[in-house]
Order: sequence, then structure tokens, then C-alpha cells
Amino acid sequence: MKILVERNGQVFGPYSELVAAQYLDQGQLMPQDLARDDAVTGSSWTALSKLIAGSGLPISASSPNVVGKALQDLRSFDIRLIFPWLEIKSLRWISDRKLLYLALIGLAPATALAIAGASSVAYWGIALYFSALWALFFYYLFKTPQVKTPLCFLCFFFTGIVSIAVLLVLQQIPPWSLLYPLANSANFISRALGMFVAVGINEEICKAAIIFWLVRRPGSILAPQTVVFYGMISGLGFGIYEGVAYQQTLNRAQGVDAAYFLNIARLTSLPFLHAIWTGIAAYFISFSALVPKKKQGLWILAIVMPAALHAIYNTFGWNIIGLGSGFFSVVLLMTYLSNCNQMYKHLGKS
Repeated sequence: MKILVERNGQVFGPYSELVAAQYLDQGQLMPQDLARDDAVTGSSWTALSKLIAGSGLPISASSPNVVGKALQDLRSFDIRLIFPWLEIKSLRWISDRKLLYLALIGLAPATALAIAGASSVAYWGIALYFSALWALFFYYLFKTPQVKTPLCFLCFFFTGIVSIAVLLVLQQIPPWSLLYPLANSANFISRALGMFVAVGINEEICKAAIIFWLVRRPGSILAPQTVVFYGMISGLGFGIYEGVAYQQTLNRAQGVDAAYFLNIARLTSLPFLHAIWTGIAAYFISFSALVPKKKQGLWILAIVMPAALHAIYNTFGWNIIGLGSGFFSVVLLMTYLSNCNQMYKHLGKS
């Protein structure tokens, strides 16, 4: 018998039965390697162990018992590689960013819960964790050389603290205090109007406030892609705040299953959608700074476009229309970003 062995697309041999059995026993060949008898025309590939066993040749003349072989294997291992205490004590692993990122992403939620327990602090700890994940994801997709970390933090926390505080005050005074109840109306038209005028317009202005300031800083000319990224971070700050607020109020009134799934949505898809809508607003705001003669019209688009998408999603909820508006929002933002040059030329000519 002339045994050919195939592994990962490479063919080895031919070997005699004795040599193949010896290599198999020594671990140079594996039982699951494919093999065939090259001396037999048209022979098919099969497991090497099966082919050897079929020849009547024992794979190993002296096979130790399983326990004995396991102990023999353990004694052969270098203890310094199994328990690398000296390497760990050297602290060289601190410079391994992949290790630190892996530990942070994997253990941060459990650490937050261990420190805060079942309290409101834990809600914010978990929310900030998901915020960091979304921010890193957005940075990977939309980063530009102009993006500055301090401004990212400013956009996130300004919206989540200052803009939210202003929004909560506005909700308590006319005419907004009269318009907000419409968002919960049983009448479809009234609900849609309330979602657009009271909820959509106000919340999109709230999220875009820091972006209006950002593009008007003296000596600062930001590319639309950069402004969109900052807008997404601002929207994320709003979405996470809103998520925690709902988790601690309305979600608690639901059943266990409904509350569980709503809490997940409030930390994942809904902050994401707020980020997308504010990214759309930021797109138009960026061009209002680049082409000042068109700024009034661009300001209107910056608020009305995302507010309309926001209102459609809120009005229809998790059905084909509501979720469709969410998907369309993503398509719209990505299309805007791919058309930045055309938009700039169009605005300059018109």
C-alpha cells in the first residue's frame, strides 16, 4: 500500500503502512487527515485512521492507558508557560491595548453592577458603557483627521446635561406644555402632529444646539464628515439619557418580559437612531457654515428633516412603517455623506 495524505490542500507521501502508522502514533500525522492508497487507481479519500485500521496493521503496538498518558503529557509541559507568573509580574501586558480593550469591554458591565448594586447609579454605569461602545463604533466608521477627543466629550455631555435640562424646562411652559399631550393622543393626526411639532422639532433642536456652536467657532472650518461625526455623538448623549429615564419610569410599569426587551432597545437601537437623526441635522448645519448665504434654508432642513423621520418612527413604532423610517434614516445619512462634494458645488452655484 502506498498511502497519500492530504491536509489543508497539501498532499504528502506516499508512505508505506508501517511508516504511516508510525507517524500517526508519533503525532506527525493525525487520525482525521485524509488518506488514500495511491497504488489503487480511483481510490477515494478517507480518514487516515480508518485506512490504517482497514489494512489490519495496529496503529500503536504499545498504547498506554489514558490516565497514564495524560499524566505523562502534563509532566512534559513547561510550568513557566502554563502559569506565566514572571511574565505577568513584569507588567509588560499593560502595554497590550488589545488585552485592555478586551477586559474593559467584557468586564465593565459586571464591574459597574458590583460597585453600584441595584441602584440608579448602575443604570448610568451600564448606559455609559453602551455609549462608549457606540462611540467607538462610530469613530471606526466615520473618523476624520479633524476629530478631537475633547470635542467628542463636549458634544456628548453638553447634550446629555445642558440641552436636556433646557428641553425639560420648555416642556413645562406654553405653548409646548399644550402641544406635548398631543403626542399621546388616540387620534392619529393629533398624535402625528404632536410627535412632529412638540417632540421631533424640540428634541432635534436640543441635540443640534452644540453643533450650531461648533461650526461657528472662530478659525474653525470643519468638513461635513467631521461635523456629522460630532452630531452623532451629540445624538448618542441624548439617546442614552432618554434611555435611562425611560428605564427608571415607563419601562418599570411593564411586565418582566416587555421591560427586559424595552431596556435592551433603550441601550442599543434607540440611541443609535438618535445619533443618525442628529447626524442628518449636522450634515446641513455643516454646509450652513461653509455656504453662509444659504444658512437659513439649511438650518430649516437641519431640524425639519430629522424631526420628520423622528416623528414617523415615534408615531408608528415597531411596525414596517416605523422601522422602515429608521432604515431609511440610515440610508439617507450615508447617501448625504457620499454626496458631500456635489452638495457643496450645488450650493455654491445656486
